[in-house]
Amino acid sequence: MKNITNEPIDIFLPWVDDSDEVWRKEKDYYAEKLEDSRRSSNSSVRFESWDNLHYLFRGIEECMPWVRKIFFVTYGHIPSFLNINHPKIEIVNHKDYIPSEYLPTYNASTIEMNAHRIKGMSENFILFNDDCFPLQYMKPEYFFKNNQVCDEAIERIIAPTPRNNNIAQTMTHIYVNDMFVINKYFKKREVQKKHFFKWYNIKYGKMLMRTISLHHYYDFDNFSNPHMPHSMKKSTFEKVWKVEPKTLDIASRNRFRNYTDLNQYVVRYWQLCEGDFYPRRSKGKYYSVSENNYKKIADDIKHSKHNMICLNENNELDNWEDIKQEINRSFEARFPNKSSFER
Repeated sequence: MKNITNEPIDIFLPWVDDSDEVWRKEKDYYAEKLEDSRRSSNSSVRFESWDNLHYLFRGIEECMPWVRKIFFVTYGHIPSFLNINHPKIEIVNHKDYIPSEYLPTYNASTIEMNAHRIKGMSENFILFNDDCFPLQYMKPEYFFKNNQVCDEAIERIIAPTPRNNNIAQTMTHIYVNDMFVINKYFKKREVQKKHFFKWYNIKYGKMLMRTISLHHYYDFDNFSNPHMPHSMKKSTFEKVWKVEPKTLDIASRNRFRNYTDLNQYVVRYWQLCEGDFYPRRSKGKYYSVSENNYKKIADDIKHSKHNMICLNENNELDNWEDIKQEINRSFEARFPNKSSFER
């Protein structure tokens, strides 16, 4: 294939300041209207601050210096350390791009599924979360090659989750909703026949066995979902909104996570099914932070064992403050110098 120069690559980075009392009161007001099960799946643990956002910016500057702009998406909060006059920083308020009928929102799906509406953001962008941290230098071609997203097309099944885990249960419903859309517009066997070597690719290693074991299914069940920053195209968001405006409108009106949500994965899946991607295996590492693994996480950070890590907190931690300090000390050891994004 002829090498094609990529369009500029931007970052979409949403963040919330959970310490803001005005935001908390507004959130609590709407949360009171939720039934108990939905309230637990939107618990405060999802909004706790680890006070390490500045290390994410240090990671971007050192490991991804080729990024054109960082579109920092917030309710209106600005971190005290952030240099808002930096030429690569674009502050985006929710009300700047999310239709007013969907606001206020505390739902990441709404914030992300409307990303294509941001004026000035490049066609090629990386959808980040504030719990994902670059640790090693990555070339632009890790995310985009020949103007195609770089991703992995690996099938998996959706397994029902225990009833006592409301967060996982809600996410299972969201994955199912995403797949209803995908299977409505794409025929699995046609997709895989047309783009055979993108689906059955040795770059996926042993994970390829998942796709092989599911080859006899007529429909897609689900796909591997690395909890990592994903390469996205604004035009694909626009395509999905064009064919499913009512479905996405209903989902975007959910102020909190809901069983009727769709999330940004439906756009990623669409890119895979169109064959608009370059096969590669994710090299990042996902951690669900716990009392049992936080020292391993700290060691991973300090020695940059992976190109990126995601630190997800699904449950309340009894010694959260100690764990937070241990992890942040490792970030400080890895990134001791302030970035130009800091005041």
